Amino acid sequence: MFKTPQLAYQTVALMVMAVVQIAGYFGLMNWLPTMMQQQLHLSVAGSSTWMLATIVGMSAGMLTFGWILDRIGPRIAFGCFLIASALGVYILTLPKDMPTLLLVGALVGYFSNGMFAGYGAVVSRLYPTEVRATANNVIMNVGRCIGGFSSVMIGWLLDHYSMMLVMIFISTLYLISLLVMLTIQNLKAQYYFSH
Repeated sequence: MFKTPQLAYQTVALMVMAVVQIAGYFGLMNWLPTMMQQQLHLSVAGSSTWMLATIVGMSAGMLTFGWILDRIGPRIAFGCFLIASALGVYILTLPKDMPTLLLVGALVGYFSNGMFAGYGAVVSRLYPTEVRATANNVIMNVGRCIGGFSSVMIGWLLDHYSMMLVMIFISTLYLISLLVMLTIQNLKAQYYFSH
């Protein structure tokens, strides 16, 4: 995973992408229900309905991302999903009624978590067979370890700043992931094992 400078960069870049993936997920599932309750004055039941719509969107995204990845390649697939996630998280601040919130929540769930299904496939193609399982585990677990702290960061931001700043923070994370993804040399429409 770190045998050459290019492989080391690829590994660290994929770790950054995994951190953002997990941070975005925890931001959506841990804090957004509370923020939506405040913004739209939702009850706990209303917040649960929003979360259910988001989870349905996430499931649909994970079921379809592999097909999209195969059709248009990883750069375009991840690029589209990362841009849509960055815009979608910001757009979540705009709904003023429950039907709109449910629709936007499902779309944000679709894009923000749908791409999670592609990491295993991409990592498997970017590393030789003998380190493939290790690469998947190390990259995704570093993502979980560091990305999990996003709940703390978002809580701190909510205590000191506005909900809009939290949304900008999460959107910015997705844009950072996009920029990092574009620098991974082996991640092209047709990609091969690294040597």
